[in-house]
Amino acid sequence: MTIAIVDDEKIELETVETFLRFYIKKFWAKYESLIHIETFCSPNDFLTFFNPKFYQVIILGEHLKHILKFIGFDNVKILFIKPQEELL
Repeated sequence: MTIAIVDDEKIELETVETFLRFYIKKFWAKYESLIHIETFCSPNDFLTFFNPKFYQVIILGEHLKHILKFIGFDNVKILFIKPQEELL
């Protein structure tokens, strides 16, 4: 499984990546070697490398909804990052 995390907010990007790696290690340890995580600090960088058959999960910063029109939804799960200040 290949997961892309896309957010131009560095702290949000690093927080999601850290949480995801911890979660995988704790709950899916036997599958850890099969899960590849790629991070992108820019939606343009992500779209340059995007291939709909390559990513199974895409995690986007909530303010990046505008790039959805460039992503096909065939077998791709899309998740959004809720900004931390909204969670407080």
